[in-house]
Amino acid sequence: MRIFLKFVAVIAVIIALLTLAATQLISTQDIVKQVSTKVEQTTGRALTVNGELNLQVFPSLLLELNDVHFANALGGSRAEMAKIDELELHIPWLSLFSGQLTIEKFVINNPDILLEKTAEGKVNWQFSPITSAADKVASNTKTLPEQPANNDGNLALPESFDLRLDQVEINGGTLTYIDHEMNDSKTLDQLSLAIALPSLQETLNIAGSVRYMAQVFELESSITTPAKAINNQAFSVNLALSSALAKLNYSGELLQQGQEITGKLSLAGDSVKQLLNWQNIKLEAKENAFNQFSLNTNIRFVNNTLAMNELVVKLDALAFKGSSAITLSTPLKVVSNIDLGVLDLNPYLPAISATEPTQKENSAEPIVWDNTALDLSVLKALNAEIAIQSTQLFAREIKLGENELALTLDNGMATVQLKSFEGYEGKGSGVVTLNATTKPYQFSSNFKLTDINAEPLLTDAIGFNKLMGKGHLVWQLSSQGRSQADFISQLQGDLSLNFIDGAIKGLNLAAIAKSASNIMQGNLASVSLDSDFSHAEQTDFAALTAEFTVKDGIAQSKNLSLLNPFIRVAGVGDIDLPKTTVNLQVKSKIVASVQGQAANNESSGVEIPIKITGPFHDIKIRPDVSSGAKDKLKNKVKDKLKDKLKGLLG
Repeated sequence: MRIFLKFVAVIAVIIALLTLAATQLISTQDIVKQVSTKVEQTTGRALTVNGELNLQVFPSLLLELNDVHFANALGGSRAEMAKIDELELHIPWLSLFSGQLTIEKFVINNPDILLEKTAEGKVNWQFSPITSAADKVASNTKTLPEQPANNDGNLALPESFDLRLDQVEINGGTLTYIDHEMNDSKTLDQLSLAIALPSLQETLNIAGSVRYMAQVFELESSITTPAKAINNQAFSVNLALSSALAKLNYSGELLQQGQEITGKLSLAGDSVKQLLNWQNIKLEAKENAFNQFSLNTNIRFVNNTLAMNELVVKLDALAFKGSSAITLSTPLKVVSNIDLGVLDLNPYLPAISATEPTQKENSAEPIVWDNTALDLSVLKALNAEIAIQSTQLFAREIKLGENELALTLDNGMATVQLKSFEGYEGKGSGVVTLNATTKPYQFSSNFKLTDINAEPLLTDAIGFNKLMGKGHLVWQLSSQGRSQADFISQLQGDLSLNFIDGAIKGLNLAAIAKSASNIMQGNLASVSLDSDFSHAEQTDFAALTAEFTVKDGIAQSKNLSLLNPFIRVAGVGDIDLPKTTVNLQVKSKIVASVQGQAANNESSGVEIPIKITGPFHDIKIRPDVSSGAKDKLKNKVKDKLKDKLKGLLG
């Protein structure tokens, strides 16, 4: 045992003596100079050390450099591309004498790294190796093979050069990316990364975490053949990025130092609302809306345009597919062709305001238009050309079949063209434009609906279920304003309708006209001359036509016509949308022929005027027995009294 302890002691003394001798024979400045020279030859950039230099030779050669600076490209926004508080290099002994740079361990503490793109599109992470005079002479005399040039005309890495990074650690610090061309910048901090590079000709692996906008992201990435990336050749990249907000995966190829990107991209998360909130975009939505999402697509990014083909997007219960192209410009530009399948918009539409018209059938509440100022400035932030089609569409109570529309956004000008749609047993097309470039905002619409079933359409669209029948509806309307109330009060244009074989529910014009006719002819039996809408009443018609001219929100008609089996109705009057009132004067003639509506304009000759007046929530219908009608009634009563007197007096 004593002999063994003596042996260990002797070995320890020898190692101590060798370590002491090594520290005297090897200059720290020489080592730093070798490393700096090699870096400058490889990258064309200077590596300087302004802080303390420490060298440790046991158990391995450890070089500590403090306050390290790596020069930026010419024309950069600052002098250094990287500043490092502390740099540790573990270098094999033989690497110093073999001419091959091998680093067993490379630790970077608190780096400040700047990646930037100039206004001309040049990037500072593209390096230009320096060629020595001897290499130039050899090249000129053809004694050495010519070195290939990269796409920018700079020499590629020498074929004999290689770099091995067994273990690289980056602890703390920041990474900043500045795009001077787009006037945009982003910063990553709290870096914690581990990098392994067996060779420049083998796969570079990166793992760890970074923080961006207070959110920590776990990172796993690999780059095949980094030598190709340095030489400005195409290279493959795999990336997996995950956080509490979303998971992103990319697998593809980068060309021209990342100026062109191709591959497959997927993105998924549990909440769109949380993701937008992280980007300081407030989204008020219902509990069952804007939650789980996913995106899968093939991508190609070039010339600041991201093209996505075979695009599949899922949002909650919705699923979309198609293609899209996004151009990173100001404003952002989007060109898309999307098949929405079955699209239910109801979870994503805002709740109905208390000031909006109520759609309850038995409601007697007045309608009050919302005076809240609208903010449409968001339309200026995006330019878009989007073609959309769906097999079914649900929006509030509206239900459509197959439809196709085109949405265009151009510097605050929005156009929605409904190329075609099927619904409510009919078809239609139209266009809506909204100009948000000036205030008040400008709005216009032009629609034509044919063979539409009126009752379900009007019930679903505006909660009006009093009109039955099939027919055509055409309108050209425009307005301006800053609120819902403004748009209603400034509404201008024309509207026409033509429906057949239907009914107006809630009133019986024939019964009212008959009661008024009895009175007009002297029948003083008790009749009701005042009526509200009643669920038990309706006026059937063979045809209902009308043309309205809308001015300042008031729709006026001079040719309202209704053909009923027992009456002919013609009317004039107006519908005041801002005040939500109706004032129509209807003249009814009772059909004398038993053929009813088949009669050839035959009537009893008695014309009954009827008034339809009141607010939308409390409309009254009554015969108008004033003025001439009253005189006629007096004459009829007088004649009846004369007949009675003659009978009594002989």
